[in-house]
Amino acid sequence: MVKKLLLHLRNAALLTLLFLLPDLIYMLVNPNYFYWRLAIVKEIAALYLLAFLILAVRSFWARYLFALFIVLLSFAQLFHFSYFHSYIMPYEIGLIDQVSEMADTLSGVFRYTFLPVAIFIGQLFILYFFLRKAEALRIRFIPLLIILLLLIGPVSAHKRKRAYVYLPKSTSFSFKNTYVALSWYLGKYAFAHQKHHHFKPYKVIETNDTLPKNIIVVMGESLTSKKMSLFGYPKESTPNLDKLKGKPNFRYTWGISGGVTTDTSVPTFFTLKREPQNTNPLITNSTNLLRLAKQHGYTTHYVTAQTLFIIGGVLADFADHKEVYKGYDQLLVDYLNNVDFNKSNFIVLHQRNSHSPYERYTPPQFHYYPYKDLPYHDYMLATYLNSIRYTDYIVNEVFKKVDALPECSVVFFTSDHGEMTGDKEEGGRYGHAYLGFADTQVPLIIYYNNACPKEITKKFDLTKVISHYQFGKIIANTLGFKVINPNEDGSYYVNGVDIAGGKGFLRYRDKYEAIKRKP
Repeated sequence: MVKKLLLHLRNAALLTLLFLLPDLIYMLVNPNYFYWRLAIVKEIAALYLLAFLILAVRSFWARYLFALFIVLLSFAQLFHFSYFHSYIMPYEIGLIDQVSEMADTLSGVFRYTFLPVAIFIGQLFILYFFLRKAEALRIRFIPLLIILLLLIGPVSAHKRKRAYVYLPKSTSFSFKNTYVALSWYLGKYAFAHQKHHHFKPYKVIETNDTLPKNIIVVMGESLTSKKMSLFGYPKESTPNLDKLKGKPNFRYTWGISGGVTTDTSVPTFFTLKREPQNTNPLITNSTNLLRLAKQHGYTTHYVTAQTLFIIGGVLADFADHKEVYKGYDQLLVDYLNNVDFNKSNFIVLHQRNSHSPYERYTPPQFHYYPYKDLPYHDYMLATYLNSIRYTDYIVNEVFKKVDALPECSVVFFTSDHGEMTGDKEEGGRYGHAYLGFADTQVPLIIYYNNACPKEITKKFDLTKVISHYQFGKIIANTLGFKVINPNEDGSYYVNGVDIAGGKGFLRYRDKYEAIKRKP
């Protein structure tokens, strides 16, 4: 019995390796596909448990079908990634009813998807012989246990309000990404009556304009323009930015974010997604800023002090270099010291600072306003203002790096969303994620060095820019692309906590009128 158990454990490890084989092979030919992290051990352990249970199923064909399900999860993800260069989103599962149209689309690109198909076919044969020959324990009612375990995902998704943990990640294996997407779809959409929304596709036109040598996009975290002295706040919170007022190479205004949480606003921003319910930009990546940068020869970098979970599948295959830092945002600035600026670079620096608790992500030397032993409101405000002073320093350091570069380099700076700090006009609320305009006001800033010609800088007119969406289109235009959205009607949106607009959204035409609405 002990010998058989040991054989079972060994064979479960071999089956786990067989399940992971597609990912391991695909990583060798596409290093941008996967980002290793320690927490991946949990996924391997979960897969090992499934392998252990599958081997214990008495019926060969039942064993084979369960194993085939796991293999299909991986194959679907790798096949999708090979063609679309992006991960499967939960709302794409519903397109399965368009099989004939999908088959027609994919028929001409088989050579690009050959590798996952070949791996899949090989797995089918290896699985067949392995599951027939492998010695293992056989246990009654195991199929029921496996089914119950697999149902945990959809049941859990049905109860959740946000799709955050169910979006695909470049830090997860292919079987996990497909499983969570399928879970969200089954838990939220499969049995619900849904209204289908139809949007005209965006058009992307190359402009053949002169391009900057380097573009840096600094994505702030929970930074509201309302508390920045640059925009008139009475306490000095942005001393470095304040000094740039009136400089010809410094443009600034404030606008309204595309979402009220990081996991909706960041993907929305980088894909130029205007309509909350329009998932096409996320699926096609036709307007993905990192993809557009690569198309025009930029080396792309995505550097974050948060986690790759945030941008998830939207980051996809379009970042040549990915870095995840834990610590203060100074690490983002330091990263620039390692960039080869002899090449053209498109760099995204994603901050963590100004996320609560604010003092945790603000170095002690930036604790300008005392906060210890103060009443709650005063404590929150003081620590938040200190975090803004740190962001002011970080952004100014990036500006200095750009000034030192010999060729035209541009910095775009905004924040994923704003933040509420308990003010009366905010209804006494704190934080964000509230679907209202109180936590949507963000800075929109452009800075460029003296090497930039007028042909480039003339694009940086912010006088009519009121939204993340418009700001993102300026970045696309700077990259040499004009994005035409036939769905535009002069209005803009703030998405709720669901990237597909399923949890509500706000519509506005004028930013000043929008913020006058009662919270």
